[in-house]
Amino acid sequence: MKSRPFNFLACMGLIFFAVASISVAQQGPKPVILRRAQPEKFRDKKLEHAIMRVLPEVGSASENPVYYYYNRVDLNGDGKPEVLVYVFGAPVCGTGGCTALVFQAEGSEYKLISQITPARNPIVVSQTRTHGWKDLIMFIAGGGVQPGYYAVLEFDGQQYPQNPTVAPAKPLKLRSRGVAYVNGNGIAGSGLLLRPEKE
Repeated sequence: MKSRPFNFLACMGLIFFAVASISVAQQGPKPVILRRAQPEKFRDKKLEHAIMRVLPEVGSASENPVYYYYNRVDLNGDGKPEVLVYVFGAPVCGTGGCTALVFQAEGSEYKLISQITPARNPIVVSQTRTHGWKDLIMFIAGGGVQPGYYAVLEFDGQQYPQNPTVAPAKPLKLRSRGVAYVNGNGIAGSGLLLRPEKE
């Protein structure tokens, strides 16, 4: 009979600990994913050249392979798609994530709008807009960030924030709705191989 109060208290303590752990792990709201868009399956050589102009460290892909996912999505509502790119591999990744790029078509070339590091995929393109461009939502974790949380990157009229872990990027406060792009597991070989210019 004397052991019952102890067991009851132990159980209550475990339940309290579990609830507290869940509340800490779920820091901030999550975005509502309306759908998950599959990345493009075909290489775009002009896009690859644009990526390698921005990230010259990926030029020796034979030694340190770098891969990418990309999707075409109209971010600014002009009826012409921008290109959202997630680049991953040893030269462009760290404990906090890898690299995301946003390009805009300019004639037959691609103009860099934003380089975002560290980045994790998928990247949620929100229904909300700032300065006419859709907000981006990314999960932030690793690199000393515990627990993880979702951050909102708003367009400032010129570009999106370069680092999603510091201002002007900010933690997600409302359960924004959006579409998830550049989906994939980020494992070598799962995306398109970024080949050096000479190829």
